[in-house]
Amino acid sequence: MYKEHREFIIDKTKYTPYWRYMDLWKFLKLINTSEIFFPNVEMLGDQNEGKIPEKVYKLLLEDEKKNTRIEHVKNYKGFIENKLRKKILIVSWNANKTESFAMWKMYAKDKLGIAIKSNFERLKKTFNSCEESIYIGEVRYYDDEKPSYRTGNTFYTFLTKHNYYLFETEVRCITVIDINDDYSTFKNIKVDLNELIDEIYISPFASETGLIEIIEFLKQKNKLNFKITVSGVNDKWI
Repeated sequence: MYKEHREFIIDKTKYTPYWRYMDLWKFLKLINTSEIFFPNVEMLGDQNEGKIPEKVYKLLLEDEKKNTRIEHVKNYKGFIENKLRKKILIVSWNANKTESFAMWKMYAKDKLGIAIKSNFERLKKTFNSCEESIYIGEVRYYDDEKPSYRTGNTFYTFLTKHNYYLFETEVRCITVIDINDDYSTFKNIKVDLNELIDEIYISPFASETGLIEIIEFLKQKNKLNFKITVSGVNDKWI
């Protein structure tokens, strides 16, 4: 179930559409199971994901030398990067007024890509029937030239990315595996598809593949009520 948390802020994107781009097979799995795949941080593409920036770490060490608490800083970094990265599960959304060519290109390759359009209120409701605690918050973007960073709450690190990724305007759904579970690296979490999906956007070349008919069939079969739209991004690079 969705839960509020002081570290998870929805401010800039509260009324902005959320987008999740994917290949057709991932969408088929979602529709057939009513479950979203939540991978842990180590399974994400960015190898610095969930790690304290090196510049910040050095500043923390320098600051703690005055209080002879260097081991505290090292233990904090070690706990986040060696333990929590395995236990924090993340599903990401792109907050944007319109669909994005860059996101189509990165996450929904070829002519069988789709994009789910949703929003914050829908996301909150979509987890009503799941037993896990789901937190939703906007990602903050870290700048090496202005190394501002907080260490008060461990969630902060998992809601912070380098500003290389600023274009993603990312919103994250996060849950946590039992810290003592040494084996699980992901979860498939139950969702309400009618709450989750406001609209499905299909690759601009979908008419060549019969994808529109497939999505319409799945919609009727599963008694879903989303709108189907063909993408306006008409670019042969997709």
